[in-house]
Amino acid sequence: MNTIELLTKLRAHYGGASDYRVAKELGIQPQTVYHWKSGRSGMSDDVGIRAAEILGLDPDLVLLDLHIEREEGNVTSPIWRSIRNRLEVAAMPVVVGFAGYWGGVLFGGPLT
Repeated sequence: MNTIELLTKLRAHYGGASDYRVAKELGIQPQTVYHWKSGRSGMSDDVGIRAAEILGLDPDLVLLDLHIEREEGNVTSPIWRSIRNRLEVAAMPVVVGFAGYWGGVLFGGPLT
């Protein structure tokens, strides 16, 4: 998820809030949001972590996405994407196991 996608999600989270409101909620200057929208800069790691906390997203994945966005076109970009894919795949058995457990509890058998 890139900076603009996070910004869109934050606006929706605050009921279609203005850039000014989103900036205040993140503890940043409104001009920073303008710079994001104009493509001059992307979200910093510390602001990305705050956005993840507000939105209930995994901060690890948000940080990786922000690094991927920053490194787009550089030699390190595929490496950041590979790290993100491995982290996402590593989390899958936990989700599947959790669903299977609750399927057993709620329906008398695993969800498959």
